[in-house]
Amino acid sequence: MAKENRTVFVLETHAKASLPILESCKAMGLNVIAGAPKRHCCGMYSKAVDKKIVYPPPEMSEECLDFLLKFLKNNTVDMMFPIGDVMTDLIAKNQEEIAKYTKILLPPYNVFVQGRNKVLTMKAAQRAGCPIPLTWYPDDESLEVIVEKITNYPVLIKPAISAGARGIIFCNNKENILKEFYQVQNQYGQSYIQEYVPQTSIQYKVDAVMDENQNLYTGVVYSKLRYYPPDGGSSVLNKTEHRPDILEQAVNIMKELKWVGLCDFDFITDPRDGIVRLMEINPRFPESYRTTVSARVDMTKIIYQLAMGEKPGKQLEYKENQYCRFLFGDIMWFLKTKENRFKVKPSFFSFFRKDTYYQLIRKNDLGPIIGYIMENLEMIWNSKLRKQRLR
Repeated sequence: MAKENRTVFVLETHAKASLPILESCKAMGLNVIAGAPKRHCCGMYSKAVDKKIVYPPPEMSEECLDFLLKFLKNNTVDMMFPIGDVMTDLIAKNQEEIAKYTKILLPPYNVFVQGRNKVLTMKAAQRAGCPIPLTWYPDDESLEVIVEKITNYPVLIKPAISAGARGIIFCNNKENILKEFYQVQNQYGQSYIQEYVPQTSIQYKVDAVMDENQNLYTGVVYSKLRYYPPDGGSSVLNKTEHRPDILEQAVNIMKELKWVGLCDFDFITDPRDGIVRLMEINPRFPESYRTTVSARVDMTKIIYQLAMGEKPGKQLEYKENQYCRFLFGDIMWFLKTKENRFKVKPSFFSFFRKDTYYQLIRKNDLGPIIGYIMENLEMIWNSKLRKQRLR
């Protein structure tokens, strides 16, 4: 089938990560369907979109799955791109049924869950020889035994499955741990304890793609230069880096897991010894996915070709010292930061650098900005949406 007759369905196009996927698919000559649980959002307004679908939120798993299966049965969709945590989990869990109607590139669910469950992630990293922070697992030994082993504080109680910083508790002594652990576990499910690594050194991300035989087709390493909130939120400015050592660690973990498709990694440089340690795996597209485009890598095309059974060319070289900026978040960083905001490099005021890509802003497509603004205006007036964004 000619590419111009093929159709892709990109889910969760309210995520900024959807934009480079939509654009790459359109550049390949594909028909592009954008889906989201809301009509007003950045991806729905992209000019790369041919058709828009509003479906139930993935948190309503049965309703959402029924909707998608019915849509796939009644429409020709050659490939599907899930993007966020919950939707990718839903698709991975039900991929045998979904694969009757369309192509996807995801690992088997028993592998996928090892990337989503941070306890299983940490154990896989240890088996692969990748450095991680000191970690204790109350599923393997009693909490009372663990607290006697901990000699340095603070430590963190973390849910095994969570998003962002939800459920993470700082503990400064063993009494804190004994008091807080079961409350966290009762609310969020399986949890673990990990030493706190000071957030004062460079953090890195890795985005990489493997086929079912664990052949690496592409991988990009980039650093996080600025965040919002400034003390450790989501990155708003990233820079591509030449760090083959970090990429190798990510690849070793993917091979240990027998991963298929894209995987995103978070690493942190431990300022106490300079060792780069794994913090977590994100088995889905990160919001900073545009950074791979700034590296001159078309990761989306590789994923599409692998899913369709084609043999893509490997893109193992990429352009370094390229930036990807989320301008709205960077403005919030500037307003919130009090120290050194006028001295940072690259300067906050460098808006037209040739080495900088923007997550939302495209000179030939203002639609995503309009959609993003409309989404956030809707959030202001909708208390339910506002609670979801702020939780």
